[in-house]
Amino acid sequence: MIEVERDAEVALVFLDRPKVNALAPELVGALCTCWDELAADPGVGAVVLGSRRPGVFSAGFDLKVLHGLEPAAFGVFIRSFAELYRKIFAGPLPSVAAVNGHAVAGGAILALACDRRVFAQGEGRFGLTEVDLGLPLPPGVLHLLRYAAGERVALEAGLFGRLYGPTEARASGFADGLAAPEALTEAAREEARSLAAKPRRALQAIRQELRAPTLRALEEADARVAEEFGAWWFSPDATARRQAQVEKLSARR
Repeated sequence: MIEVERDAEVALVFLDRPKVNALAPELVGALCTCWDELAADPGVGAVVLGSRRPGVFSAGFDLKVLHGLEPAAFGVFIRSFAELYRKIFAGPLPSVAAVNGHAVAGGAILALACDRRVFAQGEGRFGLTEVDLGLPLPPGVLHLLRYAAGERVALEAGLFGRLYGPTEARASGFADGLAAPEALTEAAREEARSLAAKPRRALQAIRQELRAPTLRALEEADARVAEEFGAWWFSPDATARRQAQVEKLSARR
């Protein structure tokens, strides 16, 4: 489900859940545990978050799994997911997302939580498509989006559910760098090495100060995420749209 490699002070965490790294409770829980373990390891100075699935970083929530959850179980999942992106965004370890292809919805959110994002050149698409499923972006995610790309791009990405190619993502501020697919992991690793080489206390103080307003907003918003996003998730419109998407996904397999 996830693989972890070490390269001196850099930990490389690879998503590897067939077929498209869709985010289900087990994967989110494994990532939370992994991030806690890495944060507690004094030998780790930075993390690369990547994928073993060719052409896809993560396709977002596993609709086939989550569609069948009762409200209480879905509430547990969405709180766990919010906890995960806060760990990545506000934890002590700087992180670099190696976005090797499609990163959509929940997959895009994980990349946004990282300090830096390097995209593979090619056909991959990046975006937040929740609006097309009849869902608003949770307020905490909107704060991440604003932090990463600014208000104007957040408005475009959120309202239209636009999908960005690598070059567009670079121009919009989602991608900090582009690399050939075969060079992506090494490019992300080099960024992580550079971060890990900095004096840790100073680096962490700068990260905390830069993130402080966004983190306060995240914590306040995410305290309500299960109730508020859950109400939208189980609304008749969103349920019907999700059911149609699940049926479309099932027909492809």
